[in-house]
Amino acid sequence: AKVIIMTLSLSEELHAIAAALVGGARYGFKIRLPHAMVMIWLFRRDLSSKQKMTTVGRMVVEHSTNLAAFAALYKTVLATLKLASRSLHEGGPQSDVGIFQSLGRILISLLVDGRLIKSSNHPANQVHFRPPPGHPERSHHALVAGAIGGYLVWGRYSGVNYQIVLYLTSRVLVGLGKHLQERAFPKRLQFHTSYPLFAAAVWGLVMMLFEERPDVLHPSLKKSMDEIYRYKIQQSRIAS
Repeated sequence: AKVIIMTLSLSEELHAIAAALVGGARYGFKIRLPHAMVMIWLFRRDLSSKQKMTTVGRMVVEHSTNLAAFAALYKTVLATLKLASRSLHEGGPQSDVGIFQSLGRILISLLVDGRLIKSSNHPANQVHFRPPPGHPERSHHALVAGAIGGYLVWGRYSGVNYQIVLYLTSRVLVGLGKHLQERAFPKRLQFHTSYPLFAAAVWGLVMMLFEERPDVLHPSLKKSMDEIYRYKIQQSRIAS
């Protein structure tokens, strides 16, 4: 019965990995194609029509394949950690192992469960809730899987990867800010009162950097700001 349960669990995890692979590729294609078409056709006037199509295709393929690879790798690491965690708990204590095996078991236990494994029947080590396939068994599993996927997939610098990482950075900071606000200031600091201060700080800092240190801004941001704040109306237009 145990073998049947483990086999069924493994097949379900493989299905979740395949679904993530397809979902990542599909969403990357859907979200990048219209964005790349608009941006390339509007701002890359130095390229020919053929070069624009090639650039759009390259960006779409890179975005979709990276999302698919990350999603599949993330689910794979989650499944590995989940199966390792259940194997540790269901394997029972082992007393006749060598020192190196014991040390390896301790390190694996710390990585998988975040604590030392004393016994599979220890109350602290019992898994009362078993998440569905594709979901983390422990809260820190998502952090480990995301970090591994982030390093291997998004760690290679490119314009597409960097844009996605910057996008996530802003979303993560906002999410952490909301989390801290709910824990530390649940009633004193609400969104409708904190947002104007947040907007003022962001726009004040970006304008200061633009005027004082434009070289540290991202080229696309600097180019956009140049078109707005360094735009010069021709004298002929003024005269007419």
